[in-house]
Amino acid sequence: MNILITGHDSFHNKGCQALIFTTTEILKQVFPHASFACFSWDPEYDKTHYDNKGVECTFIRHRFQTNEFSGRNRFWLTIRNAGIKTDRILWVNPSFYNALKTCDLMVVSGGDILADYGEDAVKHYFFPIAVAKALKKPVYVFAQSISPYKSRNLLRFGQHFLNKVDLITVRERISYDYLKTINIKAPFYLTADPAFLLKASSGERLQEIVERERIKVSSSLTVGISVSETLTRWGGADHRQFRKIMSNVCDAIVQKYDAKIIFISHVSYPDVPQNNDLVVSEKIQNMMKEKSAVYLIKGDYSCRDLKAIIGTCDIFIGARTHATIASASQSIPTLALAYSTKAFGIMEDVLDRKRCTCDAKGLTFQELFGKASYLIESREQVRESISKKLNTITERSQMNGFLAHQVFESIFVSNA
Repeated sequence: MNILITGHDSFHNKGCQALIFTTTEILKQVFPHASFACFSWDPEYDKTHYDNKGVECTFIRHRFQTNEFSGRNRFWLTIRNAGIKTDRILWVNPSFYNALKTCDLMVVSGGDILADYGEDAVKHYFFPIAVAKALKKPVYVFAQSISPYKSRNLLRFGQHFLNKVDLITVRERISYDYLKTINIKAPFYLTADPAFLLKASSGERLQEIVERERIKVSSSLTVGISVSETLTRWGGADHRQFRKIMSNVCDAIVQKYDAKIIFISHVSYPDVPQNNDLVVSEKIQNMMKEKSAVYLIKGDYSCRDLKAIIGTCDIFIGARTHATIASASQSIPTLALAYSTKAFGIMEDVLDRKRCTCDAKGLTFQELFGKASYLIESREQVRESISKKLNTITERSQMNGFLAHQVFESIFVSNA
């Protein structure tokens, strides 16, 4: 059984790494003989940073192509869907086509890659679905957040291909309700993000990281923070103003609560400063008065390592969705800095949305510091509230595998 995963970029994004680790684990539980292949922007890096024991996965180079829905490719899709078998017309990379042609099941990962981040992005991430269905391959849209499509044409495009797939699971209720409103006919279910099941690194590994990063262990309050330029780029906010607000809030937290701050970078593309969270973290630290209270995690660590570091925090403030999942899944009071459906929807399931999310657009010092103070001063009650909800969330995460087994088992048996 060959399962191909699309929608992934690379393990430089630890959220993507968390998704691949947990998605392959979940599917391996229900399809024990499955092997996995995954499209990747940087397969060499991913190969050396994949350590999911007992789950085989190879990585295939694939990134954006131009003219994916060109007239030539649309013609191939039309005649293929009409039953005319030809490989000659389709204009794609051979490795991309061969991976789709030889897989038994295509799984669309990536979290919210089918959401509306612009027409080019939407069409790129739907293109493997279009090719897979033309090749009569079963397609599983796995634990997605799907935000409203802004134009009528893009909505029709999304509806057309979503109605062709065999199974859709969505990871929060906002997306689930949206699929209802746009009358998706393919079977879809409310589950949860698979990364709620991610295991943190061991205590011994955590101690190694603490020593390497020279973090002083103390009894003072520890506040973990994840920041990114993506938050303001997609959230319609001014990035300089965001850095100013965040630096002032960090100073206020240190001064009022005698806290230490740990900046934890969840996305760090070394050659793309605008998509390197460490760059943003350093700029915020440099703007602060209380610089000595700040630690920057500078090493290149796995998603499991970062979850272990986050687990040492008393509260967490996160602009990266999977950083907030890493904290909330450990019952840590979490304040999500949101710019899209995914953050609002996922956090709504485990937290008090009104008190535990901030919209990037219109963010103020008063709102951010006020909500952070609430979490600090009410952290025991908030932790207890999260803990009560986690069993349900982890069960919903496991449902991604249960539903796959129900829908695709007969396909795998017939192909055996």
